[in-house]
Amino acid sequence: MTHSVDPRVGLCGVCIHVRVVENLRGSRYYLCELSRTDDRFVRYPPLPVAECPGFEPETGDVED
Repeated sequence: MTHSVDPRVGLCGVCIHVRVVENLRGSRYYLCELSRTDDRFVRYPPLPVAECPGFEPETGDVED
């Protein structure tokens, strides 16, 4: 299965290390779980993310 990368979000949208956090107003934030154990990663990276050394696709290949 391939996933399309949303150009507004970038790689975070299909990464296994992301947790999507939504507030009551409907805003959506992308929390990088790698930031908990590795200082190289920003907790809430500025979007879109085009390159990331920790990126791992959810399942299968990623389609640009």
